[in-house]
Amino acid sequence: MQSVPETQNPVDMSLAEICEYMSEGIAIFDAEATLRLANSSFHQKHPNLSDVLKPGIPWSIFLREAVNRGTMPLPVSQRLDALEAELATAGTRSDAVQMPGVQGRTATLRLGQTSDGGFVLTHTENPPPADDADAVRDAEILLRKVLEACPRSLIMSRVTDGRIIYRSPAATDLLGSAKSSFSHFTHREERADFITLLLPDAIVDNMRVTFRRADQTEFPAEISARLIDYRGEDVIVATVEDLTQELAIKAEMDRQKEQLFQSEKLSALGELLAAVAHELNNPLSIIVGNAEILHEEIADDGLKRRVGKLSQAAHRCVRIIRSFLSLARQEPLDLRPTELSKLIENALEAASNDTEAAKIKMHTAPYTNEPLVIADEVQLTQVIINLLSNAIQAMRDAGIGDQITIERSWNDRSLTIRVTDNGPGISDDIKTRIFDPLFTTKDAGKGTGVGLAYCHRIIAAHKGQIRLEHTARRGATFSVELPLA
Repeated sequence: MQSVPETQNPVDMSLAEICEYMSEGIAIFDAEATLRLANSSFHQKHPNLSDVLKPGIPWSIFLREAVNRGTMPLPVSQRLDALEAELATAGTRSDAVQMPGVQGRTATLRLGQTSDGGFVLTHTENPPPADDADAVRDAEILLRKVLEACPRSLIMSRVTDGRIIYRSPAATDLLGSAKSSFSHFTHREERADFITLLLPDAIVDNMRVTFRRADQTEFPAEISARLIDYRGEDVIVATVEDLTQELAIKAEMDRQKEQLFQSEKLSALGELLAAVAHELNNPLSIIVGNAEILHEEIADDGLKRRVGKLSQAAHRCVRIIRSFLSLARQEPLDLRPTELSKLIENALEAASNDTEAAKIKMHTAPYTNEPLVIADEVQLTQVIINLLSNAIQAMRDAGIGDQITIERSWNDRSLTIRVTDNGPGISDDIKTRIFDPLFTTKDAGKGTGVGLAYCHRIIAAHKGQIRLEHTARRGATFSVELPLA
C-alpha cells in the first residue's frame, strides 16, 4: 500500500486500504488537482512513473511525464486533460477514453468527480475477445516452437550495450550463455565494422567475422542482421553460421582439384618427354662415345681440355634425358612394407659428400616402434635425396643456413616425413609453382625443373601426399605423407 500523508483522517485511511484491494488502477486527485494517493495496481500499470506517482504531484505534471516516458500517447493525455476541465465546470462523470496497450490489448481510462471537488482516474485493462486471446496464445506457442527448433543460431541484443534479450537454443549450443553479444566477437574492430555497416540501412548480410565459442576457441563465422525497434529502443536481430566445416570442405576440394590438375599436367608432360628423350638418346650416345675416344687418342693438352668439356656437356645431357625418362615412365611400382629408417640412412649417405663440402649439418633421430610404410624403396629413396639436394643447393647458393633436420610422425593411418632446413626459404610468389614441371629457381645450367615434379609424381603413385608446409620460421619444410603397411 502506498504512503498516505499524516493529515488524513481515519476515513481517508480506510479509503486507501480499500483502494489497495482493487484490481483496477486508481489515482485520486483533490480539488487542487494534485495527487492524494495511487494504489498498487495503478503503479503496476504505469511502472515508468514510479518516482512521479507520489502524493502532491500536480495533474499537469502527471500527464506530461506519462507522455514523455512512453506510458501514455499524447492524444490520450490531451483528451484526459480536456475531460478534467469539463469536470471542473460541469461537475458530471466524464466519458471513457480508450488507450492502446501491448499485444493488441486496450485499456479504459475514466475520470469521475468526488464529493470534495476532486476527481478519480481509473485504469482498467481490457482483455481481448476470447477468439483473439486464443489466437495470440497459439501464435506465441507456435513462434516459441519455431525458434526452439530452428537450426540457425538466432540472437536478439541491444545496440547500446550488447545485452542479449533472446537467444535460440542453437545459439546457446554454439556460443554459450554470455550476457552480452560483445563477448562473441574475437576482434573489437570487427564488431565496430559490423555496427558501422548495420546502422545506416538497418541490414547486414553474410559478413565474415571471427567468433568465440563458449570454451573461448575461435572459429570463422558468417553473420546476417536486421535492426528493429523493440519497446522503444534499437535492437539487433542476427543469425550466426559456423563456417568451420564449410571452409574445411572447400579447402579439401581445392587441394584435390590442384592435385588432379598437377597429375594431368604431369601425365601430358610425361608423354612429351618420353618421345623427346627417346629421339635424343641415340645421337647423345654417339656424341658421348666419340668424345671418350677422342679424349684418349688426342695428345694435345689444349684439345684434350676442349674434348673434356664436350664430354661433360654430353654427359649432362644424358643425365637430363634420364630425368625426363624417370618422370615419364609408367611402369608399376615395386610396393612392399618398408622400414623408413633404412631409406633415410641411404639418402643421408648419398648426400653426405655435398653436405660436408657445404659444411651443413644433418640431424635425424631414431624412432622406436616406428610403423612400416608401403613404398618402392628405390624411388622413395630418390625422393628423399632430391629434397636433401634442393635444400643443400639453396643454402649453398644463398650463403644462408647450416642445418637440415629430418623428422617423422605417424597416426593410425599414415606416416609423415618432414625435411626442414634453415636456409633462405621460398618466396610467396613462387610457392604455388614449385611442383610445376620444368619450373626451377636455379640459375641457367644448374636445374631442369624436373626434380620436385618427379617427387610429386612418385608420391602420388604411392597414394601419398607431398607439400610445402607454411611455417613462421626461416627456411623451408617439405612433408611427405605415406600410407602405413
